[in-house]
Amino acid sequence: MEDPKSALRVAPLAIQPFRWASILSVASYYRLPYRIRGWGSLPRKRGPTLLIANHQHEVESAVLISDLTIATISWRYPIFTVSSRRMWEPGFFAERIPWLSPVLRMWNFGWLFSSIGLQPIENELSERPFVSVAYGLQGLHGDLDAEIVFSEKARSRLPATVKRIGDLLRAEHFLASRSRVKLTEVLEPYRKEMMQLTREQLEADLQHFENLQRAGSTIFLAPEGFYSGDGKMQRLRGSLSRLAPLAEIWLAGISYDPLVGRRLSMLYRLDKAVPDVPLDLQLKRIRPVTTSALLGTWLHERGEQTFTATEAQNAVENALSKLPDVLFVEPELRRNPHRLTLRALHGLVQLGIAEADGMTYRLRPHRTHPEFPRTTDIIEYLYNFHCETLEGAHAA
Repeated sequence: MEDPKSALRVAPLAIQPFRWASILSVASYYRLPYRIRGWGSLPRKRGPTLLIANHQHEVESAVLISDLTIATISWRYPIFTVSSRRMWEPGFFAERIPWLSPVLRMWNFGWLFSSIGLQPIENELSERPFVSVAYGLQGLHGDLDAEIVFSEKARSRLPATVKRIGDLLRAEHFLASRSRVKLTEVLEPYRKEMMQLTREQLEADLQHFENLQRAGSTIFLAPEGFYSGDGKMQRLRGSLSRLAPLAEIWLAGISYDPLVGRRLSMLYRLDKAVPDVPLDLQLKRIRPVTTSALLGTWLHERGEQTFTATEAQNAVENALSKLPDVLFVEPELRRNPHRLTLRALHGLVQLGIAEADGMTYRLRPHRTHPEFPRTTDIIEYLYNFHCETLEGAHAA
């Protein structure tokens, strides 16, 4: 007879066909808009395992979970991941796939996420989308008047046609309802109720993950909480302190190559954590070095706006030669740095970050990237990211 604790981490036989269909679909889907490459894997046979990663983009958990489930053939035991509870509310997919928004606005796909191992945790403790507050309070009290729930300041950010909190769940208010409201802008007694509900939900979520970990599960965690907007790793926090003592820790160092190619490249590298070295420094050390990081660092440090392709190629090759041996360089970059640098320069022009006159380039002041909406300057982002990679290497 199976241990009740162990049963927590077993996927029911009845959902296995759907679970594997979901995993294979997710793995295939993300390879259409993104170029994904990974090195390393988890052991096939393992006990309680905590896999932690640095966090820069929202695709990471779905990609890693699907890839590692396939690589380790985890047919019976899902790899669980700590995911935002917002994914278990209506409209999550609609916000991220705009062309399907009219169809998906009112759908809640939490059941789909759960089937592939994603598990919710409340990670927005002080503010969240209007629709999230409406969704929670409507479940407790029904359709309340908006004026008794939200302060006048909060209501001023909503359309005048929002009279009741249920209106925030309607399709015509989809975009407005995704704007954010602080819990301090929720009126009493609902503010106190929401805060109490948040605390209770967080504790229940943490206890659930502790139970999974003690049962021998593998859990994926991005302990920064929110992905970086400036390329700098944020403090590791949240459930890490409660889960780390219960498991063997593995690391997933993740990099992106945003200047090379039409599709955004995600690169990840897995390794086992070593004792007595801070986990953030280990994550910085193991993530792959990319062409974008080296070129972005050179562009940021030199300060001048105009440069030639030859100067950029020489700079990247020179940076490669000076990298500490402990760092892992993306193999294609190692093989042909000149070609990869030219591709990155082409990417700068395609993104509108630079303009070209023959083989001479000039940086423009507007340096954003559509895949990094929280980032105001992708060149500075790449510089910060690479500096921290070097910091991890020197710590090693």
